Amino acid sequence: MEFTERVKSMTQDALLPKVVDNVLSSNILPLRLMGNAKEGKGYNIKKTIKYQSSGVAVSFSGLDTFSAAQLNTKIRMEFDMRGVRIPVALSGMEVTANQVSETQVTDMVKEALEESEQELTDEIGDQLYGDGTGNSNKDFIGLGAIVDDGTDVATFGGLLRSSYDVLDAVRTASGGTMTLNKLATQFSGVSSGSINSSPTLLISDETVWDLYETLLTPMVRENYQMFGTYSVGKQGGVSRPKGLVGTQGFVALTYKGIPWVRDEKATAQTVFMLNEKHLEYRGWEAAPVLNYKKISLGSDTIEGLYAEAPMSDSHGFNWTGFRTPTNQFAIVADVIVLGNLACWSPSRQGRLTGVTGV
Repeated sequence: MEFTERVKSMTQDALLPKVVDNVLSSNILPLRLMGNAKEGKGYNIKKTIKYQSSGVAVSFSGLDTFSAAQLNTKIRMEFDMRGVRIPVALSGMEVTANQVSETQVTDMVKEALEESEQELTDEIGDQLYGDGTGNSNKDFIGLGAIVDDGTDVATFGGLLRSSYDVLDAVRTASGGTMTLNKLATQFSGVSSGSINSSPTLLISDETVWDLYETLLTPMVRENYQMFGTYSVGKQGGVSRPKGLVGTQGFVALTYKGIPWVRDEKATAQTVFMLNEKHLEYRGWEAAPVLNYKKISLGSDTIEGLYAEAPMSDSHGFNWTGFRTPTNQFAIVADVIVLGNLACWSPSRQGRLTGVTGV
């Protein structure tokens, strides 16, 4: 019913609290990685890896003479600190009008900050599928560099892949079709039989996820009827609730008991088999002398994919606090993320490419 001014002039309309996000895409990868983030230190992070066997172990008998040989089997990988930034700016008049307690529905200042945090997370989600060369090599390192065999990215972790075979991920062309046999071959390529060497997460875009579901249609239907859909959260494996409820998990299928999730940001026509035990998202807290403050993520003002904060406190989000410009009636701030994604065992990561059908 369209009300007349007789009603409108004497009735206050009802504006519900919170903003509903209808724009930002699904972003499972950074939420999983940031949920398990570790602290970054120094100008980069380094770790020693073993890249070859010494080959000097040998049987002996009686008084055989032992040879002395040094074991030259290790080398260091390193990943640098990188940054992503977004500005926050609000008109002083807008803030003044919004801060009247009797009429305020949602705190404009808080909502603007939380919106910027979420857009930064969304941007990082894009970068984590890239190869780190975007914006003149300033982007975060992503799966495009990690899950590669030298085809696209020749240098990884500061080392040439052509010199160190262990830096090659298992990258396989599907030939256009995805089959259970091809998935099994890919799985065997990134695993060695132990639990620690097996993938912990499979991820693809929605199109490829749907193709996989068609391979399992009879089994999927039976499992849905018996248990409901699987879901996977920011940590751990699969569970069997009634699908995606609030922000408690993401809808998943399973492959060999491993969750397979769909992410709108994922590389097209690709299935990633990831071993998250060898992936480390590192976040740096800005130095106190810079007067930046660590942000506690999560949202009270926006309903959407990012309403729930990552579990780890080492996510690398920092902000300046609001400042007042000398020549404007406004408040401005910068929100930055200091961090990067590292992988110490690319050979335990894989991707099946060129998937267009079954």
